[in-house]
Amino acid sequence: MNIKHGILILIASLLWLPLHLSAQREQIGEAVTFHDTTWYDRGFDFYIGGGMFFGGKKTALYYNGSSQNECNLDYLFSNKYRYDEIREAVVKLYPHVSMNDQITYREEDLNMNPTYNLSYFIGLGVRYKIRDNWALALSYSFSRLSVTNKFLLYIPGQVSSNTYRMPEMTLVGMEDRSLIDLSMSYLFSNVHRIVKPFVEVGAQFNYVKVKKFDAVLLDPKTNNPEKTWTLLDPYNGAPYVPGVDMQTYDPIYGGPGFGVSFSAGLKIVVNKFVSIDPTFYGCYSRLGLAVYGDKVMSFSYGAMIRVVMNDFFFQNR
Repeated sequence: MNIKHGILILIASLLWLPLHLSAQREQIGEAVTFHDTTWYDRGFDFYIGGGMFFGGKKTALYYNGSSQNECNLDYLFSNKYRYDEIREAVVKLYPHVSMNDQITYREEDLNMNPTYNLSYFIGLGVRYKIRDNWALALSYSFSRLSVTNKFLLYIPGQVSSNTYRMPEMTLVGMEDRSLIDLSMSYLFSNVHRIVKPFVEVGAQFNYVKVKKFDAVLLDPKTNNPEKTWTLLDPYNGAPYVPGVDMQTYDPIYGGPGFGVSFSAGLKIVVNKFVSIDPTFYGCYSRLGLAVYGDKVMSFSYGAMIRVVMNDFFFQNR
């Protein structure tokens, strides 16, 4: 079972459980009779949640290796020592390539339509209920996103055929994305005594940090990594020279951004203390990743299950 199936099963289970318990209470004559003003009167709600997140495609272009991006394949191919390492690894894996061949890449062979892989999505937040179903909400969410791209190396005079295949490299990027949302929330408390829709709209502040961006040469027979090179410069612009004691730095790629966010979901009331809220989340944001030199606006979205407790829960403990 992969992570995607696990998340879907967890979401389905959490959606089914409160409805099943409520149905059982009604079958045995224990109907929900309390007037649940705790869910829309003044006071605080606290929640923690988790789910899945889909990053916008526009910023995934940051990881396609293009020379127009700040982290690109020229960092490897323009350095004599890195280039020699690449050529030696390719010659070892592909018998039809020799040390006399020129090995490079072409922009047209890069992936111009990359996408983020499905990621987990965790969050916590607090809502202050002002009055008449309105509330002010502050939330923090986190997701670790990854991108995988493949492209063919270019060897002048050679083309792929039934006899041999062109060498292929894989680009693997990873980033941490933190989202802080300040929102206004409205609960439709009179729709149903158990299931109550809600919406949230607000401003977002975000921060992205690139954790990894690697070029990987895979063994075509085993599909295992033969050699890995980073495209993040740990030498602060100094050219790499093997065998030399070079000062290294912790490079920071990414940065702060902003945007707008919205959420919509259902508050499934378990009792007057706790609810389970399946929630759809979306944001249109400018992230701290410069794609082809520009920081672009991108749409991302996710789905989360929130477990919510109100302050009445804590007052009665």
